[in-house]
Amino acid sequence: MRIALIAPAGGVKDERIDTALAVLAAAGVEALLGSHARDHHRYLAGTAADRLADLQAAFEWPKVDAVWCLRGGYGSAQFVQAIDWERIPRDVPLVGYSDMSLLLAAFARHERAAIHASVATELALPGATPAEQQARAASMASLAACLQHEVSEWPLAYHGGPAEALAGRVVGGNLTTLASVAGTPSALTLNDDAILLLEDVGEAEFRLERCLQQLLDSIDTRRVKALVLGRFERCTLACGMDSLVEIVAEYTNARGIALYSDAPVGHGCVNHAWRYGARAHIDANRLRIGGL
Repeated sequence: MRIALIAPAGGVKDERIDTALAVLAAAGVEALLGSHARDHHRYLAGTAADRLADLQAAFEWPKVDAVWCLRGGYGSAQFVQAIDWERIPRDVPLVGYSDMSLLLAAFARHERAAIHASVATELALPGATPAEQQARAASMASLAACLQHEVSEWPLAYHGGPAEALAGRVVGGNLTTLASVAGTPSALTLNDDAILLLEDVGEAEFRLERCLQQLLDSIDTRRVKALVLGRFERCTLACGMDSLVEIVAEYTNARGIALYSDAPVGHGCVNHAWRYGARAHIDANRLRIGGL
């Protein structure tokens, strides 16, 4: 397998890049590093022009199976509107999450392949405990399976709204990132029925609610058949996920949207891969992505 590694957003520490390269090499994966992946411009991995150049070049390297982002942070919004889509093949996926959520949405909007999954430098963060290490390994294994077009399937917890089987294209990602581009040309748009999957990290309840309202007010919620909550790591929640579910339910109930939680997606060791924009369905409290 041949993987291109790029840093389209935040700056990356050299030691984490080196560890990721070593882990991939040990696994028999040929990794090609973007020319500017080690650059630093303020807190970014180089200038917007250089990060865009790396993204475009990565997709033009011969026989590349995927383009894997090294980390999130901030910065993708600075160049997403300048991407030359004629230079992006339709079948080579961009892989990442967090700040990459808006890139994944743009790729799907332009009918290019995209996978929401752990970033490459998380190969350097195997976990502090055996349980975390097992969870990280399972997350990375799910990415390998997703690259082979295997189905992603997870049990969910149902919280309200229409309870019948439903279907749509699964979209979403990081709530704060998606809300930050609402009302701009980079905003999430829904052209088909959708299952909206959201996660976040390090936010307070009121900020999450503000972002949720911003996002829902900016999209056609008639298209949203279900809202699925992933993990909200290190978020300040008064009563854990119960608090967040109560808040989100006010919005989904008012719009007739089914609400689920417990998707294994987020900013932690548990972050299972899924094909962005793939057809999915929920039936008997199970989400199945792909294979339809």
